[in-house]
Amino acid sequence: MKKFSNYFLGFAALFALFLIAACDEDVPVENTNALNPEIFFESRSQVEAAVNSAYNQFQTLYQRVGYVFPDAISDEVVASGDPNFAPYNRFEFNATLDNIALYWTACFNGVGACNFVIGNEDRMRANAEGSDFSDEDIDNALGQAYYLRALYYYHLVKRFGGVPLKIDVLTATNDEPRATADQVYNQIIADLQMSTTLTLSKGATEKGRVTKEAAYAMLGKVYLHRELYPEAKDAFSNVTNHSLLPIEEYRDNFSETGEHNDESMFEIGYNGEVGTEAERWAQTGIGTSEVTFRSQDYTGWANARPSTKIIEEFEEDDPRLDLAILQDDTNSYGPGDAFQFPCPGCVGGPVWYKFSQLYDEQNVSQNSGVNVRIMRYADVVLMQAEVEMNLNNNDAAVDFLNEIRDRAGMPRYGTATMDARGFPVNTKEQIFDAIVHERFVELCGEQVRFDDLVRWNLDDQELSIFPDANFNNPDPSLRVTRNYDPSVHRVMPIPQNEIDANTQMTGADQNPGY
Repeated sequence: MKKFSNYFLGFAALFALFLIAACDEDVPVENTNALNPEIFFESRSQVEAAVNSAYNQFQTLYQRVGYVFPDAISDEVVASGDPNFAPYNRFEFNATLDNIALYWTACFNGVGACNFVIGNEDRMRANAEGSDFSDEDIDNALGQAYYLRALYYYHLVKRFGGVPLKIDVLTATNDEPRATADQVYNQIIADLQMSTTLTLSKGATEKGRVTKEAAYAMLGKVYLHRELYPEAKDAFSNVTNHSLLPIEEYRDNFSETGEHNDESMFEIGYNGEVGTEAERWAQTGIGTSEVTFRSQDYTGWANARPSTKIIEEFEEDDPRLDLAILQDDTNSYGPGDAFQFPCPGCVGGPVWYKFSQLYDEQNVSQNSGVNVRIMRYADVVLMQAEVEMNLNNNDAAVDFLNEIRDRAGMPRYGTATMDARGFPVNTKEQIFDAIVHERFVELCGEQVRFDDLVRWNLDDQELSIFPDANFNNPDPSLRVTRNYDPSVHRVMPIPQNEIDANTQMTGADQNPGY
């Protein structure tokens, strides 16, 4: 169902509503070029419109760059020569690339939309009496905005490190100095804590909206990344109302028809509707921002092929391989696996099956309506395993790992079979190796691998060699090295146009190495 993605009207909807209001001679209009809260937040539809605008920049982000950046810089893909992928796959990017500026701008536009909701709490509450919206509606609106602001800043801090903190609706348009990464994370945690107290639970709100469970899941993830393990455990303990899909329904995690299932924690909605050619590249949150190129990029054009490294990481009897990656003469696809790969008009394998239109027997195109899954419950289970390991609760960690193995119908950790496969779990170090393996195969192609490697300090080891056919050759001279430098490439450069325009930043604020 694509009902909610049709609500992603963005700032265009807000401006339209203000124009309507400005046509009423009884409405005071002081500045027709700015959003004026004095003539807004007077009805439930206006509250919802403001909240909806906070979602739409994620549509802009995940039309392409949101998945390109973290996947291309990982060891899961080998990129084609497409300029959207190649510089990042080779670690040859710089501060002047348009896509980096687009990513930065989309995130801060999203932050601004969230601030517009959060900063007008008092006005909403003052207007609630006698209106068609309640305090619960206001709480839910604020909870969504706090979550989304945290998520935008999470995307920013992961890609750039410390960034300007713009959290006041009255001053957010002003230039701000660059904050530290620690300060950004502290704000993210504060926002997510607020969201957990304000949002509604799954089933009590419309599909596609932020839920209390999604807020707790994201809070736990941030705590884990900050090595705050007791806090992460407590946050994850509040993630209820979700479950792992059986392996027979596993593809629902990546298909259009399987959206908003019990394993999905939070999704970015697309409906496959195409706007005009002028709208295609406008990045406004309407028109072709209702579609994503993910299926075309990864499956049709094969701009980001699955690496040999990820394919070889799967155990031979792992059913998840054929549900994640299509290989010549080995895969069937579509409903009932009725069709043989390669599909008509598709390049040969290997290509990504995940998030392709092939799951639903559709032609691969630029106009994909498959939602982007920001987090699913499998990720939460694996993070719980990591938390328990770091708290020295080894048995509990293995139990969480085996939830994922049981769903896949794979041998359990702690058995002779897995010991023989090279994955004993008798020590903390061995459990860690099992977590690394399980996250690699379960979450491949889902924009988590690079950040995992950085968190584990394995990035230099794993990213310095291209993950192609020769990545594990015992002869180092036959391996193709990448340009990865952990002192530089853990983050991307601050866009040059931001440094040039922001009066509170100078060249000294640029990330080292750029």
